[in-house]
Amino acid sequence: MADKKSESGEYWNRHVVSWEASTYYTDKDMPKPNAWDRFSTYFRGASLYDRMTLALEMLQPYLKGLTVLDVGCASGRFANQLLEAGAARVIGVDISEDIIRIANERRLAGPHKERLEFFAADLAKPASLPKVDLVTSLGVIEYFDRDDMQVFLGNTKADYFFHDFPDVARTTNWLLWWMRQVYIRVNQCPGVYLYKRDEFSELVKQAGFAGEVWYERRSIFHYASNLPRNPAQFPPRG
Repeated sequence: MADKKSESGEYWNRHVVSWEASTYYTDKDMPKPNAWDRFSTYFRGASLYDRMTLALEMLQPYLKGLTVLDVGCASGRFANQLLEAGAARVIGVDISEDIIRIANERRLAGPHKERLEFFAADLAKPASLPKVDLVTSLGVIEYFDRDDMQVFLGNTKADYFFHDFPDVARTTNWLLWWMRQVYIRVNQCPGVYLYKRDEFSELVKQAGFAGEVWYERRSIFHYASNLPRNPAQFPPRG
């Protein structure tokens, strides 16, 4: 009998393929999303393409020679872009065996198959993960309550992290926040959890991450990292 997934894991195990197909709607080889996800695309537009582009712009100066664990990798889009931006190797992990199957099909058909790896795991439960240089995630940690967040951070074995950060400031854009609440309720999502910056900084410190945690807003997105603010001060890899 398969281990029971966390509450957020159960939700994303059911939903991630449809979400990915609607969010990155230019990928015509994905299965058809459900009706509500297709409808949501009209409101979301290309914003999550933008989130990925902004993240890559911030990460690119650091990536040369790094081994990266991309959490919530879905079909492997961001993992491939991390490689193209300079990473030496990227390991992608997601909750869903179905989305990992799609990621591996793309890996085998693409030019980076020897430098990519994908596997399924529920990181809101204790898990054995490979030691890497950097952990990344986009649109993932907002689904972790405090207990799940502590487990997730404790699972990751890396010196550095870079996460799309669920800042409490999101609620200041009341229209987007209200639309998000409608979306998660219709889809029966267990919840979205926002964090204060000092609260998150304390959690990553407790998990063993060193260095100053910094936060930056670009467009409507917030990012958190402990990478050196000046890329020139980052120890070279590889």
